[in-house]
Amino acid sequence: MIDLDLYPIFCDNRRSLRETSKDESDANGIQYMTSSEAEVIDFDLVKRHYVNELGLSEEAAASVDAIVPHEDGILFVEFKNGKVNNRNIKDKARDSLLIFLGIIGGTIAFSRSNIDFVVVYNLEKNPLPNQIKKGRLQETPSRVSIADYFMKKAEKEVILFDLERYERLYFRNVHTYSREKFEKYFQTLQLG
Repeated sequence: MIDLDLYPIFCDNRRSLRETSKDESDANGIQYMTSSEAEVIDFDLVKRHYVNELGLSEEAAASVDAIVPHEDGILFVEFKNGKVNNRNIKDKARDSLLIFLGIIGGTIAFSRSNIDFVVVYNLEKNPLPNQIKKGRLQETPSRVSIADYFMKKAEKEVILFDLERYERLYFRNVHTYSREKFEKYFQTLQLG
């Protein structure tokens, strides 16, 4: 496994996971998607430094909120407290992966073996994930719950927001978790 502490750009841009999950879009106050104080890499800041060093503006690329090194690999985490936009999530996954691999000099084979991608979404604000397309069934909360039940029986996981195609193509695993499911999942990780 790669030691991310060897890269100054990662060491200089650390914050708590809670801080990387901050949502300031609500005029009524700041909201956080997690309460975890675990130290992680703030990838929004990494992206800013990376593109600025190339003489480009921040808008040149999108980025995930955090990168979490753990005992079994690396986790890319994107927090979406508001309505999830499938295209935006895909842009963040792709751009972040390219920037990360550019920094470490890695390949897509490294990513497929070592990096997991997680979208943490607010279930209350996404009762109908943006999976609704012509000719496809509507993704209601009850339908997602039923799918979750049967996928657990089959020892598989439901992946929302049209991200299932990125599993094994770009990332080792892809997960889409509500805030509550993410908290349980995150507690199982052995942070390194």
